[in-house]
Amino acid sequence: MKNPRSILVVTLSNIGDVILTTPVMAALRLKFPDAKMTVVVGPKAKPVLEKSGDISRIIVYDKKATLPGKVAFLRELWKDRYDMVVDLRNTAIPFLVFARKRSPLFRAYTKINMRERHLEVLRMAGIRNGTKGEETFFSGNTRLPNFQFFSSADELSVFSKLGSIGIQGKSGWILVAPGAASERKRWPPELFREVVRNLVLRTRKDVFLVGSRDERPIAEVVARGMPASVKILSGETSLSETAFLVSKASLVISNDSAIMHLGFEIKTPTVGIFGPTDHEKYGHVHPSFRIARENPTQCHCNSHRLPYAERSCFHGLTPEKVLCLCNELLNRDTPAARPS
Repeated sequence: MKNPRSILVVTLSNIGDVILTTPVMAALRLKFPDAKMTVVVGPKAKPVLEKSGDISRIIVYDKKATLPGKVAFLRELWKDRYDMVVDLRNTAIPFLVFARKRSPLFRAYTKINMRERHLEVLRMAGIRNGTKGEETFFSGNTRLPNFQFFSSADELSVFSKLGSIGIQGKSGWILVAPGAASERKRWPPELFREVVRNLVLRTRKDVFLVGSRDERPIAEVVARGMPASVKILSGETSLSETAFLVSKASLVISNDSAIMHLGFEIKTPTVGIFGPTDHEKYGHVHPSFRIARENPTQCHCNSHRLPYAERSCFHGLTPEKVLCLCNELLNRDTPAARPS
């Protein structure tokens, strides 16, 4: 088959999950630079993709839509003809658009990590990296172009907002994300406060507490009694503005959440805090990424024996351990690469 002129990517619904699929879009752009790329995404996660110059069209699929809404979705899909469909959520969509080439319905994954599993779908579809004779399948180790999570307008907006609260610096701050969509994934804010207090005393850096507006009360607990260099930005920045803040940070500290995945994809040194969720599935292995966790089998809660949906324990993870990982990243000789 000739190189596709039009590609449809079916991605996921939750913000963090969609960030984990952006390497697939970057890989497709690298392999097929001239193709038009359309992406199907859930309504909550649309902002993840809106600033990307690689994506020509975004179609929102709401699984809670009424029958007329689903008919409208299909009509929107049928406005284009697609040479290739890469479906990351394993739906009937590839068959509904009659694409000539599509990812397989039945899949034999070899990876545990979700980011790598998404890239495995490209392998299953026979999509390789490189030139003839030197081709390999895309993997978690493939050097991919940076996905574009923010625009120059976001940069200007962020600096304006920071200036309004007395922040004149242009980079080097520490970002802390003490919230998460699920309460089960939230390390206690009092423990975050201990980490922030120590980092402020040691580094003298500005610390920004980020997250959604709903997570602002959590940030207020973390900020209680802190010096003026600790600012609450929860609910004050859009997702793309937060991505720009991540790109200029010296360190990101986050629960297992969208901001943790942004830190990794943007190549900012990041500490991801794990309790009930699986670090092998949702964490990352890289010199600029650290996983903060304790051994659940050593915890009296025995939650590792419970169904996943009932787990909520961080198994005694201490601020001291998180601080140690933060210091490792802050003390690295070679700073993490930054996107241009």
